[in-house]
Order: sequence, then C-alpha cells, then structure tokens
Amino acid sequence: MTAASAWHSAIRARGRGAALIALGAALAVGMAAGVACAKDDQPGGSSPGVTDTEIVLGTHFPLSQHLAAAYAPMATAGMKGYFDYVNDHGGVNGRKIRLLIEDDHYAPSDTAEVVRKLVEQDNVFAVVGGLGTATHSAVSQFLEDRGVPDMFVLSGASKFTEPVVKSRFGGNPDYLTEGKILGTYIARQYPRAKLALILQNDDFGGDGERGIEEGIAGSGVTIVVRENYESTETDLTSHVQRARNAGADVVVAYTLPPQGANVVKVAREVLNWDVPVVVTGVDATDIFVDLAGKQNAEGVVSVVFGKQIYETDDPGIAKHIEMVKQYGGGAPPSNLTVTGQAMAELMVEALTKAGRDLTRQSLIDAAESISNFTCSVCLVPVNLSTTDHRPFEVEQFVRMQEGKWTAFGEPIGFESTKP
Repeated sequence: MTAASAWHSAIRARGRGAALIALGAALAVGMAAGVACAKDDQPGGSSPGVTDTEIVLGTHFPLSQHLAAAYAPMATAGMKGYFDYVNDHGGVNGRKIRLLIEDDHYAPSDTAEVVRKLVEQDNVFAVVGGLGTATHSAVSQFLEDRGVPDMFVLSGASKFTEPVVKSRFGGNPDYLTEGKILGTYIARQYPRAKLALILQNDDFGGDGERGIEEGIAGSGVTIVVRENYESTETDLTSHVQRARNAGADVVVAYTLPPQGANVVKVAREVLNWDVPVVVTGVDATDIFVDLAGKQNAEGVVSVVFGKQIYETDDPGIAKHIEMVKQYGGGAPPSNLTVTGQAMAELMVEALTKAGRDLTRQSLIDAAESISNFTCSVCLVPVNLSTTDHRPFEVEQFVRMQEGKWTAFGEPIGFESTKP
C-alpha cells in the first residue's frame, strides 16, 4: 500500500465511524511535579527496563483508525528497524534494544492509556519518538512526574523544549524556529509579499504563526489573512478561497500533509491560482506529493533536516535503504523511515555515551553531552546541553521539482548550543 492509499483508506475508515482525534485531558497523576529524573532508578544503580542483556524502550504511534497512521513506518520500519540492525551488530554496550510500539490512533485519550501501560505494566526504561503535539501533550506531564526519560519527541511544539524539562528532549525542529527560517526566506524572496497563513488550530499552527511573524519582522511583508482549520478537516477549499479573496500573493501552510496537499490542489485545480506556496517541513514528505500530484506540487518550498530517500548516491541513504529492506518488516524505504532512523540514531548515541552502568539519570546526562554529532541520515550536526534540549535547529531549504524535494541555498538556523 502506498502512503497516499494509506491516507485514503484511513479517510474511508473514519467515514465508517472509526475514532477521530480526541480532546482527552492529560493524565491525572497523584504525584508532585518536578521529581528528579532518576527517581525510579533502583538502589545499586539498576533502572526499570534494563537487564544485563536488554534495554526496553516504548513509544506511542498511530498505527490504525486515523489519517496519521500513514506515519507508522517512522516507528515500525525506521526506529524499530534501526534498533534491530544495531542489535544484530552487537547492540549497545553489550545490551540489545527492544522497542514496544503502542497504537494510540492519534487520539490523546488513547495515548494516555497506552503510555500508562508502557510505564506501569511494561516497565519501559524510556519513551522515544512519541508522535504528535496533541497526543504527546496528554502524557508529557505524566512521564515527567514519573521520571521516565521522554526522548526525541516527534513534535516541534515549543512547549516540549521551552522551558527545558530535565527528562524531555525534542525531536523535530521546533515549529517556532522553523517558522522564523521560513519567514526569513519569504522576506528575502518576496520583500513586499501579502501573506495568507493557513494554520492548524493548535500549538502546531500557533508556533508556526509566531515564527513566521518573527521571520518577517522589519520587512515589507504583511499578513493579510489568517485561516485556521481543525485537524479533523480534510477539505480546505473555503480557506483557500478566502485567502485569494483577501488579496494574498504568497500562501504559507502549517498543516499535516493531507491538508497541505489539499491547499495546493485547490489552488491549482479549482481556483487556477498559481500562487507561490511555502509549507512547514512536516509536509516535506512523499505523502504530500502523492496527494497533491506532482504537477500541482511543482515549485512548493519547504525545509528539511534530513537527507532525502532518493539521494541514493549518499552513503547514509544507501545504507538506510538496505537496512529497511532487511529490518523494515516489508515497508518501503521513504523519507518517513529516514526520520525514524534519525531519532533511533540519536537514542543509540545517548545510550552509548551513558555507558554500561545505565540509569535514567546517566541517560539524561549523556544526552545533554551530545556535541557535534551528525547521524548518518542527517544534514546537520546535533548539539545539546543542560539548557538546550532541541537537537535540530538548522534546516535546509528544499523546492519540489519533478516529484522530488530538491535542496537549494545554504542551510539556515538559530543554533542555541555551539560545539
């Protein structure tokens, strides 16, 4: 099944009454906040989820019942596949990694349930690469209160990394920084632009909006309309129509891939509007192109922090393709599996630096000491510290050309920690 058909299957399933994004509240826990990360480390240095031969990790991911299930290969083939590859090549400090993947249907109430299971029944050592802003918001405080390392969250919401929480690390470039990068590009490329912002109505869209505003500050660019949509909406025709009616001459979309693709498709096919479109890096995926159509997507600009799957001459990508073929459970190599491997490589680096005497505290200390580390599928080095838990703060501009996200210009960013 292709990425696009997975999205369409999910849409059909949803029409049959499958669960949608819930508005579930965060877990209620009877523990005081601010407990030290190492509080569940046991006397003698042992930790939950760690034995002489194994490290048990967990994650929450949409595997079914929602559009976002198309992201599943990030976890099932990218992260798990890379961990299995590492295991077959000696593991980490003499231990093998076992990753438990729980299906949360991209519903916060389900996320709360499955993460509680991972922590209280499966006794995971850490959670890694949990996907989604709304979903992870339902469990981030629980994990913090329980002292469970919350590693490389697959959301760019700034609230996960600002202010710094000792036990939590971001994964995606944060949407605020990314918005500044995209705003800087727009101000340079279209110095008198009239912007239309099409934004998901949550922290994702809100952070992107603030970043765009910072990036265009002091320029001649103005925002003429802001169109918010709910994450359950798939047809944004009316939003695009209002953007055109407002006189916009550049459109910026902070959307998931199906909505972003719909924006482009409506502009090109319904309105015959050849407006420049700039999209969040969340949309710089094969799914976006499949849904929008190659011709419609041509010229769309975005940003990436990882290499692209079709860069087959790159040694890291060539090795990734072979890894996914062997360990990916039948999933095809894609930009999604590349992202999953990037998160897994960061986790392996932190575990390696933590050493054989592994505790939750030693993992956090090791992660904070990562400096000038470039994973095999990443474009830029990672630098972390006690005051900076954002691994990717530099991104590369890409433009859609003949169905491929093609790099242009120089990497740009706002790196907080210097090696």
